[in-house]
Amino acid sequence: MAVRFLMGPVVMAVASIAIGLRGVLLRIAVVQAALPQGIVPFVFAKEYNVHPDILSTGFELLTARFFISDFFLLQVTCTRQ
Repeated sequence: MAVRFLMGPVVMAVASIAIGLRGVLLRIAVVQAALPQGIVPFVFAKEYNVHPDILSTGFELLTARFFISDFFLLQVTCTRQ
């Protein structure tokens, strides 16, 4: 799972730059690639009432962590252009 969060944005950045994306579109593509895909487990937890509060808190913390780390990563990569 950690590999997906690390490699997803890197692969997306390389592919986006290769096809000519720059600026805001490049940043959007990289951030979207870094977002955790936790909505499906949350829906199941909510539907079957299996600790949805714990799962939603974990999902929010993961999402916040990746937004913060990706913000700094994007600042570094976009200022080098």
